[in-house]
Amino acid sequence: MPKLTKKPWFGPKRWGWGWRPISWQGWLVVLIYVGAVALIASDVNKLGQTKFFVAIIIISIILMVVTRLTGGKPEPESF
Repeated sequence: MPKLTKKPWFGPKRWGWGWRPISWQGWLVVLIYVGAVALIASDVNKLGQTKFFVAIIIISIILMVVTRLTGGKPEPESF
């Protein structure tokens, strides 16, 4: 998969499989994600449960795509 950035925004976690933010851009993406989840959660009564879960799934998929396109391999670092 082609990378969107020269310097990775996300790197491998120290334990387990996945990514963690390693630059300010990565932290900004995570902050935007958390803000979007909070915004959607504040309107859960208006949206209804089904639309709430669909919205959370959509923004979570967007987060995963961004981390994959701007990060390294999701493998634990070697010790």
